[in-house]
Amino acid sequence: MSQEKVDRYKKEKKNRAKTMKLNKIKKAVGIFVAALGLGAIIGIPLGRHIYKVQKEEAEKHKTISASSYETWFADKWDKEYASLFTSAQDLQEMLDDYATASDADAEEDEATEIDADDLENGDIEIDGEDLAE
Repeated sequence: MSQEKVDRYKKEKKNRAKTMKLNKIKKAVGIFVAALGLGAIIGIPLGRHIYKVQKEEAEKHKTISASSYETWFADKWDKEYASLFTSAQDLQEMLDDYATASDADAEEDEATEIDADDLENGDIEIDGEDLAE
């Protein structure tokens, strides 16, 4: 029986380089498959998420043609702003009202100028609000 052990040892020694090379290849393939699986587990959901975000960003910044923009702008203007600027007469009335209000403010400022002599004589009464200004 000991001769059998010796023969087996010699055979193992003879094939040791092949066996070690084969074990290294198996180990490398195992690591590669594990890395591939781990990459798929992490990469596929992550890739889908990135794709979805980029697609949403692209839809936000979508370009339109000039004619489409003009149509959109004309509709928006008609719905929201056209009533404010329907006629030049309305605009002129607004400007006249503004000018009248400005003139009235100027007259009021002139009317509120008071001499110190009037205050000493007690001819003029002043509200507390006027003093705060």
